Amino acid sequence: MVKKFIIKGLVQGIGYRPFVAKIADELNIAGWVRNTGGIVTVMACGSEEDLKSFHRKLSFDVPTGGFVTDIRIENVDNSDEFRLSEKGTGFVILESDEDVQENLPLIPADIATCDTCKSELLDPANRRYMHPFISCTICGPRYSIIEKLPYDRDTITMADFEMCDDCRAEYTGKKDRRRHAQTIACKDCGPSLKFVRLKYKITDNVTECGNVDNIVDIYNENDIVSEISRSSQLIKSGGILAIKDIGGYHLACDPFNEKAVAALRILKHREAKAFAVMFEDVDKVREFCNVDNFEADLLESPARPIVLVRRREDVSFPQNVCLTSPDIGAMLPCNPVQIMLVHECGSLIMTSGNASRDVLEIDNDRMTAWLQERVNSGELPEDVPVGILSHNRRILRPMDDSVMKVVRGRKQFIRRGRGHVPNPIPVDISGEIFAAGGDLKSSFCYVKDGLAYVSQYLGDLEAVSCQQFYKNEMTGMEQIFGFKPEAVVCDLHPGYFSRKMAAQLAEDRALPISYVQHHKAHVAAVIAEHHLQGQVLGFAFDGTGYGEDGTVWGSEVFIWDGKGNMERVAHMKPVKLIGGNEGAKNCDTILTGMLHAAVQDDKDTNPNAKLIAAAIDNNINTVVSTSMGRWFDAMSAHLDICHYNSYEGQAPIELENIVYTNSDKGIIAREFIYSVADFILTQAKKYQIKQVVLSGGTFLNRILLERTIDILEAEGFQVYISEQLPPGDGSICLGQAYLAHFNILHHKLRTPS
Repeated sequence: MVKKFIIKGLVQGIGYRPFVAKIADELNIAGWVRNTGGIVTVMACGSEEDLKSFHRKLSFDVPTGGFVTDIRIENVDNSDEFRLSEKGTGFVILESDEDVQENLPLIPADIATCDTCKSELLDPANRRYMHPFISCTICGPRYSIIEKLPYDRDTITMADFEMCDDCRAEYTGKKDRRRHAQTIACKDCGPSLKFVRLKYKITDNVTECGNVDNIVDIYNENDIVSEISRSSQLIKSGGILAIKDIGGYHLACDPFNEKAVAALRILKHREAKAFAVMFEDVDKVREFCNVDNFEADLLESPARPIVLVRRREDVSFPQNVCLTSPDIGAMLPCNPVQIMLVHECGSLIMTSGNASRDVLEIDNDRMTAWLQERVNSGELPEDVPVGILSHNRRILRPMDDSVMKVVRGRKQFIRRGRGHVPNPIPVDISGEIFAAGGDLKSSFCYVKDGLAYVSQYLGDLEAVSCQQFYKNEMTGMEQIFGFKPEAVVCDLHPGYFSRKMAAQLAEDRALPISYVQHHKAHVAAVIAEHHLQGQVLGFAFDGTGYGEDGTVWGSEVFIWDGKGNMERVAHMKPVKLIGGNEGAKNCDTILTGMLHAAVQDDKDTNPNAKLIAAAIDNNINTVVSTSMGRWFDAMSAHLDICHYNSYEGQAPIELENIVYTNSDKGIIAREFIYSVADFILTQAKKYQIKQVVLSGGTFLNRILLERTIDILEAEGFQVYISEQLPPGDGSICLGQAYLAHFNILHHKLRTPS
């Protein structure tokens, strides 16, 4: 009996074909397995009983990191369709072919080094001892190195490296755990490391172009142990090391070396934000933090995200690493290079390898040029050495670390990136849609076959580099997944770059386009993620969003009827404030606007208060705002905590952090935050809709979110937050797609003329 199995799901890049072949061999089934575009096709010949067992195992068993969504079985009568390899009988893995039916593929995210590979890495008797690119069928880079489907050696950047005979034998060996591991490599045939140390002083080293060469290259080819040793030595001596990892560069230093940390802040222009810290394992994290089981599971998950965990009060940790934060952004090593460095050096600061607000760097030459420029600037102390540990495996798309925390038993993304992208989110959305998202903390998504593919964090689109990043990822996702959107949706804001990209796409392809209000998209994203049915009361609190009346919204309460209609039913009183980017950053100016609107000018200590009030009264560069975020800014300034947002959300973050000090200011800050939660409860009681959604960047405030969940659930309300996307603007693309779905159903889309 011969049967054909067509298997859909996340079945490429996880060792699924060797997994199928192993099951077939165990059941004495002949035939073949191959990648077909983005799916897997199996031809199997055996007894009826064995084929039933085969189907059962394929339905319920899957390698780590994968899942099966559907298995279609066809009886095969044509002997030409059932063909074996040239070797004759048995079960074999065939070369991949194209998917003529264009099934939607699922591609794994980059996967952390598995425990078995880690053991081999640290085993002096293993041939891959200290091999910085060790991997197998269930671990290693995936999405960051794929050029096109199907996922094979020649369609990923490992195609640049020819396998040696030993690796080839493992790759083809029936019982080897690296059978058909596309990232297989060893010291003799794989990518290589390169360590360089930058000089501080101009020397007489002159390149062929006549330029002064300030780089000291002390790389010894194939001397991997030396490269790791020299890198470790630089860190231990108080230096800063740029490390090329899976998704791009990190900058690392010793968190316990105050001078190195201070130099790193100068290097990145990151004076006011806490740094993440990489620990060797969860036990090391627990030496400094209180880690519950949920947080430990997240830390050890294959995604290896940064997880915000509460610092222990009985153990000190360097102040200039965490600054005012009560948490440590803890992470565990996700690749062999990190494993070896942390093993040698102990805990390390690990922060993204780029200047603040720029795209994560993936190119060796650009990273070298940027670091050399920073070193030559004279801003860094000359006794802090700077080095680069790079490799020659190409990274095709930058992928920042994912950042998460746990709030009342729920996981919450702060940033969604490596380890989670491009994993799709199941949604009740029909058709094929491109949703452009927003411009701050941007991401976009493609939706097809009820799956939303949300891009990684793309940064703030006011930066030209982030705009190009956005364009590249749009093109890349379309090419890899074969998306052909039938409709386009974007934000209402007329000045958004993301809106311009959406409009251009709609015009170029004559596609219908719809425009969705920012905060409605926030609420809709949570509704879509949780598949909520019926009425929903939604709260969308953040810093800014273009309203349907042309003003700035940000403290919005909506009722969703479950049928495609969302009504704005409440918000904070509109206040006239100074507009523009500077107006949103200067907390003193915001406070002056708030006091002026409340006719409390006599309580304003701002020396520029009269000038600001005059500008507001004469409508000079003003906006009308209901933003909740601006209230947090004003309170932070009022309590003399933070007067200027040097990065987005700094004042609200500092306001939250001071609560944990239990100082007089902290008590006032807590009462203010609790009053916001009380406002939410008042609205919930007023409308008596049991399903309540909380969304928007303001709900990254742990105190606010915990308090709101507690008091709502105590009154019998069911509370939902984003758990697969950030609550901020990184989620609005999903909400846009969900509302566009209803616009399509109700024929509310516009087609460009």
